[in-house]
Amino acid sequence: MNLLSSFWQDANLLWVLSGTLLLGVSAAVTGGLAVLRQRALIGDVLAHAALPGIMIAFILFESRSPGLIFSGALISSLVGYYLIGWISRVSKIKADAAMAVVLSLFFSIGLMALSYIQTLDTPNKAGLDRLLFGQAASMNQTDVAILSLVALISLTLIIVLFHKLRLISFNRQYAQSLGINVEFYELVFALLLVMTVVIGLQIVGVVLMAAVLLIPITIARFWACSLKSILMLAAFFSGLSAIISTQVSLLAPAMPTGPWMVFILGVLFAFSWLFSPHRGVIKQRPCSTDKTQPQVMPDV
Repeated sequence: MNLLSSFWQDANLLWVLSGTLLLGVSAAVTGGLAVLRQRALIGDVLAHAALPGIMIAFILFESRSPGLIFSGALISSLVGYYLIGWISRVSKIKADAAMAVVLSLFFSIGLMALSYIQTLDTPNKAGLDRLLFGQAASMNQTDVAILSLVALISLTLIIVLFHKLRLISFNRQYAQSLGINVEFYELVFALLLVMTVVIGLQIVGVVLMAAVLLIPITIARFWACSLKSILMLAAFFSGLSAIISTQVSLLAPAMPTGPWMVFILGVLFAFSWLFSPHRGVIKQRPCSTDKTQPQVMPDV
């Protein structure tokens, strides 16, 4: 109990909690919209695509400043996002195959650049490999400040543009008929998704970033039927996993925060899959919006 009570008095642990909590909420909402738009794996691709940008930025400037890492990852992820659409447009390759090509290509380039960096005689190269699996404990005040700013911008824009993003997600043709600039809002959402992925690399890493984007929305869909309720529940479950994982890291310092965050989300998913009232295996009842059968998609 004394250890837990000291948690709220430790500035470093509060920084870690703030970072994981903001990341969890932002990733759950942004990733949730991506999943409901049937682009579930795009977050995984963008996370892997960010790796070569970080490594190339370090090779060029020999610095690990948060701004430089964020900029390199952002540019690289945007290039990867553009390539997915470009490959699908100019060839017969479908979007899922294009995502697989971009993911594997960019990740291999990032690993080769990381291996090259390990051969350099540069004093501040240590710790770059932690981006693969994340290390929330290494965050400082500047890291959390950048993460907080990006997360708040993403959440604010999603709230402001929610109705248009919802309409585009589920009825693109109708949105175009209303005169909505669909391409512009698609670009805005892509940028928000890329920024969310980039800020999460230091906490959960390249490998586990997709889980933070995908699992919260799948949990929430077991418990709610409307889109607003699903997104709010996804943010709640993700925030809850962030708080618990940070506490676990306090009790067991050798345990990293990011993997524990994903593990807790997995436990919540298993519980919801079994016991949720709407779509649980053990007990099911129809959503209030459909008295005959559970909905496949949320009520938008």
